[in-house]
Amino acid sequence: MNHAYAPALGLSTGAVSVPEGRVMPIEVEILNSIEQMDETEYRVFHHASGASFFYDWRFLCAAERSPLLAIKGAFYLLAREDGRLVGFVPAYLQLVQTVDPFGLLARTAGIQSDRDQCALFSHAMHCFDSGVIVLRGRAAEDALVAALKVLAASLDAQYVGLLNVASDHARQQLAEQGLAVRYLVDRYFMDMARFEDFDAVIKALPKDGRYEMTRQLRKFAAGSGGISLLSPPFDQRLEQLTELCQQTTARNGTPQYFPAQTLARFVRTCEGLIRLVVVEDQGVVVGGLICFLDGTLMCIWSAGMRYDLTDYSPYTVSFAYAYEWALGAGIDTIEAGRLNARIKTRLGLQPLPLYSATSVVAV
Repeated sequence: MNHAYAPALGLSTGAVSVPEGRVMPIEVEILNSIEQMDETEYRVFHHASGASFFYDWRFLCAAERSPLLAIKGAFYLLAREDGRLVGFVPAYLQLVQTVDPFGLLARTAGIQSDRDQCALFSHAMHCFDSGVIVLRGRAAEDALVAALKVLAASLDAQYVGLLNVASDHARQQLAEQGLAVRYLVDRYFMDMARFEDFDAVIKALPKDGRYEMTRQLRKFAAGSGGISLLSPPFDQRLEQLTELCQQTTARNGTPQYFPAQTLARFVRTCEGLIRLVVVEDQGVVVGGLICFLDGTLMCIWSAGMRYDLTDYSPYTVSFAYAYEWALGAGIDTIEAGRLNARIKTRLGLQPLPLYSATSVVAV
């Protein structure tokens, strides 16, 4: 599919005022492969928009070429004003039961996954900062959401919308466009800018977290383990870590969420966006974190651990190392994904609510 939705096709795209009293319509072009997009044009747009790394060209390539949850199709909605790219939404056609392995949508939005129903959602479920990315104004946003609904209907999807929306402004705009906005899940973060050093981080932890981190770091220092931060290109330790990521999520009942080999390909496609925190003991990778760096943001995106080879917790040690490294690197904010509320609050992380904005597709 490679065409523009314009008023001639029955969809009002909205309009914006331009100098000299002219009205410039917004056209929405829909592509079904990232190969059809102009990489240079998109990179310029992404930089100007200030959107997060989840909208970086490399992340988009990885999401299409190595989808962590199976997709039936990838689509890219590009809003243009007088030919210029001014808005963007990626969307993925997936079975509901595939996109919602944790049952979050079923519990919070009544979107059931027990039937072979499809949904067209933006962004990928592994993204937790979704939105309609525009350079300015409301017209492009309205046009993109309208086109997303039309596309969902043409694909016979049962549901359409955006997942993991954080921005208050985005939630309000999406609600005004007829999407039902509901709480979905919390993501967790820590404001690192308020700390002068690692000791200050430790002191700021809850009492049980402070005790546990101090205890685990003491055990780690007394043992034979080592920890490091790796930059690309990555060696075979990446594959060892992604195996641990899959084993870890499998222990939580969702082995399909981080398939090891696909995750490794995904990380390699993201290239310079990624850093790995790796814990090794006697030549074996026993744990670590897959992290994205985005300016002064460090996102701890995935974690993999085994606890049968060490006296210490590789998980706690990895987070401690990430905190200390972030302080030295000038990181202002650490994000640490969703779920595992008890453990993450013990590590000093604070919850930030995320929302879904969805609707049943009109027939």
